[in-house]
Amino acid sequence: LLNPEPTSPQPMAAAAAVAVATGADWTVVRRRGGRRRGDATVTTSHLDAPPPLPLTPIPWAPSDPSLDPARVSRLLDRARAAISRVEASRLYRRLLLPDSPLCCRLASLGPARLSLLGVGSFESSPAARLQLALAALLRRDLLAGASATADLFDPVLSSVECAVAVALGFAVPSLDDGCGRRVEEPTLLYMPHCEASLYDALLAANWEPRAQLRRVCVLGNSFRRYALQAEENRSGPAAKANLVLKAGRFAWEQRIDEAGDVDDEDWFARAFNETSWHFFEVDEDVDQRTEISSQALSFEKLSL
Repeated sequence: LLNPEPTSPQPMAAAAAVAVATGADWTVVRRRGGRRRGDATVTTSHLDAPPPLPLTPIPWAPSDPSLDPARVSRLLDRARAAISRVEASRLYRRLLLPDSPLCCRLASLGPARLSLLGVGSFESSPAARLQLALAALLRRDLLAGASATADLFDPVLSSVECAVAVALGFAVPSLDDGCGRRVEEPTLLYMPHCEASLYDALLAANWEPRAQLRRVCVLGNSFRRYALQAEENRSGPAAKANLVLKAGRFAWEQRIDEAGDVDDEDWFARAFNETSWHFFEVDEDVDQRTEISSQALSFEKLSL
């Protein structure tokens, strides 16, 4: 069980985390880009286009393979301190208010899996540690059933960070799928400040039949914000995220900081600004063919 208290790990627990994190069959490949930060945030910006997504999952290995048990122990302490801080925050206390629209939707989804994608280096970034802390709390408080699972991934993760992730109950995959993963069970995908193209890749993998999106909840950059950016810049990254813009039209969205819970703390603002919950309101029988037929009918009327 997750222990949110900021206490030092027992030596055997730290050693076990190290052993698990180094046991995967990893193949070293060229490291991709930097941290996945999104163009919808106000704290970062990118002048260059994001690196191309892999067409198929590619083997991945930690960016720094060195593994120091002392570093693992220190980082685990810091991660647990961040968990305690987020748990005590107004943001988290408001997050799961009983009978709130958000809580009702989460209960209806009943997530059996949580995936934290694009968290970045939480050893070097306090904001990334807060994002990891929120994921750890959501894993503890939201996942349904004893068989529920959680994983996290970012191509910049080090072996030390992988070991800490395992100690906190997250699996670390050995393949980079560029977020193009098809959801097989109700899943909460926490993608803090990822590029628009990565949200698009996730939606593409789950777009047909459209009812597949009923299994997906995305906690990440505001789709509404992307739509505004696309209107302002027709050639920018947001305008190229076609599925994000389409999905935004039938997504129920609620900002995580709607009540201003993060404005008074700098690192909270960096970690959670422009972050929203997204649930996709689609009927069971809706799929891509419905949209194509509708477009064809509209074209026929115009022709007449």
